[in-house]
Amino acid sequence: METIYRLAVVAVPQDTDAYTNRVYINQQTFQELIQTGPSSKVSENGNYITLFTDNDRSKKVLSVSPSPKIPVGSIGVSKIHRNWMLLGLKEEVSVQYYSPEIKTIASITFKIDYFTRGKKGPKFDSKAIIAQISRDYNNQYFTEGQATLIQVRDNLEITVSDIKLSESDHPTNPPPYLSGSYGMLLSTSQILIQKAENSTIDIDVSLDGPQQTNQIFKQDWDFENMGIGGLDNEFRDIFRRAFASRIFPPAIVAKLGVQHVKGILLHGPPGTGKTLIARQIGKMLNGREPKIVSGPEVLGRYVGEPEENIRKLFKDAEIEYKSRGDDSALHIVIFDEIDSICKTRGTKTGDAGVNDSIVNQLLAKIEGVESLNNILIIGMTNRKDMIDEALLRPGRLEVHVEISLPDEHGRQQIFKIHTSKMQHNGLLAKDVSLDHLARVTKNYSGAEIEGVVKAATSYSFSRQVDTKNLRSVTLKVEDLNVCADDFERALKDIKPAFGQNDEQFRMYAINGIINYGPTFEKIQLSGNSFIQQVKNSSRTPLVSVLLSGKPGCGKSSLASTLAQSSDFPYVRTISPDDLVGYTESAKTSKITKIFEDSYRSPLSCIVVDDIERLIEFVPIGPRFSNSILQTLLILLKKTPPKGRKLLVLATSSVPEAVRDLGLGNCFATTLPIPSITTKDEFSKVVQELGVFGPSEVKRAAEECFDDTTPITIKQLIMAIEMARQEDSGSLIQNLKQSMVDFQLRDL
Repeated sequence: METIYRLAVVAVPQDTDAYTNRVYINQQTFQELIQTGPSSKVSENGNYITLFTDNDRSKKVLSVSPSPKIPVGSIGVSKIHRNWMLLGLKEEVSVQYYSPEIKTIASITFKIDYFTRGKKGPKFDSKAIIAQISRDYNNQYFTEGQATLIQVRDNLEITVSDIKLSESDHPTNPPPYLSGSYGMLLSTSQILIQKAENSTIDIDVSLDGPQQTNQIFKQDWDFENMGIGGLDNEFRDIFRRAFASRIFPPAIVAKLGVQHVKGILLHGPPGTGKTLIARQIGKMLNGREPKIVSGPEVLGRYVGEPEENIRKLFKDAEIEYKSRGDDSALHIVIFDEIDSICKTRGTKTGDAGVNDSIVNQLLAKIEGVESLNNILIIGMTNRKDMIDEALLRPGRLEVHVEISLPDEHGRQQIFKIHTSKMQHNGLLAKDVSLDHLARVTKNYSGAEIEGVVKAATSYSFSRQVDTKNLRSVTLKVEDLNVCADDFERALKDIKPAFGQNDEQFRMYAINGIINYGPTFEKIQLSGNSFIQQVKNSSRTPLVSVLLSGKPGCGKSSLASTLAQSSDFPYVRTISPDDLVGYTESAKTSKITKIFEDSYRSPLSCIVVDDIERLIEFVPIGPRFSNSILQTLLILLKKTPPKGRKLLVLATSSVPEAVRDLGLGNCFATTLPIPSITTKDEFSKVVQELGVFGPSEVKRAAEECFDDTTPITIKQLIMAIEMARQEDSGSLIQNLKQSMVDFQLRDL
């Protein structure tokens, strides 16, 4: 075992010795030290010692050289080394011979700064600094955190920030007595340099300069633990556009001559996770905490205060960028509800131009004369159309990511996230199938799925509560199991904002659909074929069909039934009944919103009921709303975005008016809905309604129906229900009289 020497720390003999990265001992001590090693050969560049103190037992490996100017029993240590190892003059340290190991450095990163802090000077060439380090310190050991000096036109301090060893040199059992990563610098080692934090030095970074990957992401970060489900594709887009370039060294990015993306806009329906994404992006990045501000918080009571608030958000980034340049850490500013402060300029009156000033100030900070390259702005909105277009151009909020409703796989991920603690604690019943819940929650947003889980747990709680004695609640945690029935009841409580309005469709087909003949059956088959075409065809993302016929023939009932049977995630009805009392502009906005919402779902169906009433058509004049007409002409022909499909089922009792107004060209085909014209059709309807027994159906058709007068389903049902109210006479005679009263047949 090598001898341990106790030596007192003294200064190095002369100032130039501080640029050698060595320690110095007396010639006699040096000879004795070398003799204790396995080899007695004295080498100029290959003699090493380990040094440690009583307070710090971790040993540092350093090159050692003899000097007659160092007294016996002492060791010369430069000031830069003493600061690194926290040594004081005359302090005793332990020194031991170190036998060189084959631990070669593959790459080493140095932080560069002036030895005299705050100094300013001409730009340094990174190649010259790297060449100087390689020449002066070849075959020397370096440890992470070690500092030393070099001289390249000025006194520069270099500090080791990262060491990567060659793969073959990674020790399986590293010596326990050496602290941190350490290794030998060879001529084949890659040397990387970076500006030290808050340094005033200016380095000319070229492609041959520092090529170390920027660690902008936390090392222990796992994308699977972000707590956001169903947004894998969106995260890939965000990473590719906004973060991929920031991982690469500034040297390579500068060589390409491009700037980093400075802004991301997350837009989509409420509850889809836009705010959660922004917060998680901030958590996964190294560096400063993101500044999260809600749009209205920027406003103030005094003139100029909103602009000042915007400037304050970027103040830290400005200060750091001026001192560190491209080596500055990334500063993130998150604007929630950005549409509230960045509306299109010139459209808002009565605010003294405050809104316009905010937009102008934000544009100046993102891409003004003194624009910053160390910022990333994340904006979130439900109304992308309201934001000033200047903010959405390249160089500003140029990455637009739509956070849409999750698909089935995404919904399963979200359910798994929100039930993970239940599963971990054994409180999720075995009969709960997350796959089934994901299938039946079409068009549920992430927030709505979370609401379903909360509602299910509330049913679990309610089973354990005695409403007669609320003060005494005694239960065991294991009794709170959330079962499948709880989730089924919760689904009835929480309805998706983009789901079907079951009550509305039920009112449209309150009597169901009655197949009264081959003609009607053929129409049903055609309607189902259109549904399958939208589902399966990649060539026809938009299919529009017009159902025409007399009032009461069942157009609306058939359209609503087809829409419900399509099982599309998004199904909506545009009906004149729902727009009573709306102004013309409000009607157009409502119609436009329904169509725009449909583009957010992969499969959608819109029922445009009674289209001539919708456009306010009257035959006298004629009169109609040109604004609503033009809106429909555009929307009925507009092809949905890529990956989205839309089926439009429109109904009309005046197909001639639809044709004359130019709407006929908007539909791929027209399906005429026939009335009841034969006794067989009359019999099928009466039999389906269960009004007469099997023996009376034929007789009722013979006595009550006149082949010369076609009748609609609605008229027949009205006549039957009126006949049922009569107390005297047979039902057939009462129906016959009702038909006469409704002028459906002659006496």
